[in-house]
Amino acid sequence: MKKQDSRIPIAIVGLSFGKGIIDQLQQPPASSLFRLAAVCDLRREAADESAERYGVKAYHSLQELLRDPSIPAVGLFTRPEGRADLLRQILDAGKDVITTKPFELDPLEAGSVLRHARELGRVIHLNSPSPRLTPDLEQIELWRSEFDLGRLVSARGEVWASYFERADDSWMDDPCLCPAGPMMRLGIYLVNDIIRLAGRIASVNVITSRIRTGRPTPDNALISIVCASGCLASVYASFCVDDGDRYSNGLILNFERGTLYRNVGSDRLFPGSGKAQLSLVTHDHGVRRVAAQRVLDECSGVYQWEQFHQAVQNREPIAETYIEQIVEGVQLLDTIRHQTTAAPLVAAHP
Repeated sequence: MKKQDSRIPIAIVGLSFGKGIIDQLQQPPASSLFRLAAVCDLRREAADESAERYGVKAYHSLQELLRDPSIPAVGLFTRPEGRADLLRQILDAGKDVITTKPFELDPLEAGSVLRHARELGRVIHLNSPSPRLTPDLEQIELWRSEFDLGRLVSARGEVWASYFERADDSWMDDPCLCPAGPMMRLGIYLVNDIIRLAGRIASVNVITSRIRTGRPTPDNALISIVCASGCLASVYASFCVDDGDRYSNGLILNFERGTLYRNVGSDRLFPGSGKAQLSLVTHDHGVRRVAAQRVLDECSGVYQWEQFHQAVQNREPIAETYIEQIVEGVQLLDTIRHQTTAAPLVAAHP
């Protein structure tokens, strides 16, 4: 007798970014928990091509997909603007959702649709911020308590990659939709980590420039943050650095009684691997010492497929604290969007 497939059927909507998510669904842990059942894209050829490749249904509109009762979960990987409206349609059709950062551009819409999901008892998860602490952030919190590090005084994040993109009339070419360029697309991971560790943001300021990409939006950006707790933070994100250490999401955390480093420095063991290399420096009777070190297989920003599966199976509502963290990140992006559209873009001279 053929063994029944107990995996949850899922449809992927938006195949530009969604192609990478389909790849994740073919590998553990996602492959043992979810079964790709359909793909959906307004570009008919893209949907049909992916459907044929994976042997699944093809849909050419979200409305068409939502009428399919055999698909209880949707992965939504469309542009961020107006995503709340699409999410609301999915929720009202009785389906749960996993999606990506940045969650939305409008903080009011973001909060509204998240609380709508909570009222309906439906699930919305995304990769950043994740619904549960990732192993690296969990370890940071454990050391914070174990070593009595005290309050977080400063947080400095950095992430870069090397892009030579050209303008293609996508949302990434619009300064209103993609504020501060790499901050929107890369730096948001670090922003969400800092919110998780330092709490609510009181103010933010941004500076940007455009050095070499062909898009009209910035490719080099830096933000400074004042948290309500008094912690001062900064995040640097760029598409202009090519040193082989892409997407490291480096983070330096200064506490009152110690400093914690994640993926920082030239002597990293696994540059560009997606791992998290942590090191904690404290002092012993005034003498500096490396108090703890650890390498973890995952850095923050991963899709937590196990948690999404559990939440769908057990009907676990999204927590109010999770809603607040997501909305805080959207609010920060909204603030820097207004700052960048009000100021002229600084372009480098050739």
